[in-house]
Amino acid sequence: MWLPIILLCSSPYVQSCNVITGLELMKTQEACFAEVEKKALILLKNPGIYHVKPACQIIPEKISEAIGSKKKGVDI
Repeated sequence: MWLPIILLCSSPYVQSCNVITGLELMKTQEACFAEVEKKALILLKNPGIYHVKPACQIIPEKISEAIGSKKKGVDI
């Protein structure tokens, strides 16, 4: 499953940026990027928007063991 994400900035300053996410997960990476790019193009038409960066993040299906369990990984 993929989560659509958009970085949205109203000026060149990082303080003006916000991250917004979609309300629904997408089944494929291609579907996610198609949806988020379509939304990003709509946002760019607004004159108050300086920068838009579309992205997608995969949501893992496997849940790791609880924190504090005896099994630990190797520290690097």
